[in-house]
Amino acid sequence: MSLLVLKKRPLTRDSGSLRDDRLFIVACDDTYAPEQYFNFFQLPRVQVYVVPTPINNNRCHAIDVLQRLQSIDFSDDDQRWMLLDTDHFDKGTHLKEFTRIIKEAENKGITVALSKPCFELWLLLHYVDESLVDRLIDAAAVEIKLREVLGEYNKKNLKKDHYSLESVVIAFQRARALDAITTGGMIPQANTSRVYKLWEQIIKNALPSQLPVEFQHFPF
Repeated sequence: MSLLVLKKRPLTRDSGSLRDDRLFIVACDDTYAPEQYFNFFQLPRVQVYVVPTPINNNRCHAIDVLQRLQSIDFSDDDQRWMLLDTDHFDKGTHLKEFTRIIKEAENKGITVALSKPCFELWLLLHYVDESLVDRLIDAAAVEIKLREVLGEYNKKNLKKDHYSLESVVIAFQRARALDAITTGGMIPQANTSRVYKLWEQIIKNALPSQLPVEFQHFPF
């Protein structure tokens, strides 16, 4: 079944779930890494559904991400997010259309979290201080650095043990500090990742008393 005709709200509940579970519906321009990454984490009263990106995706445009997100049914309590890379699309003739789609998404109540140059910068911040990522000029450079610090990196096969709960808290702090000094507003002018904003909302909407100990004093 094509996702473009899927209108069922993608919330599954086991017998212990409650009716007011919070759902985050996330669409990305990355085919592999974000879906695997968020599937590593299971938090009480929260579900993160990453809309699958087509396997034949080739430098997916923001409009494609928006259309896939809009194909999924949602309720008023759900949060909808787009995770977008700026690599190739924040400059030249692409910039005007890229900006237009971001504004259109936000007008529809969708939150956009950009990563410059790519989602892998967020993964790298689990291991590398924010002061050390500014010279990574593109997605390829970020992946090379990830392989250097992890000993391996294959976006088709992320390893759960590379992304502990403790490292998520560290990445959050680093990404927030980095973004605080990044100029450009909607379109960042330097390397940054705003995936931390999605994590902030996920933790705020989880049941505090059932959060893992690593998140009980989350650095909001």
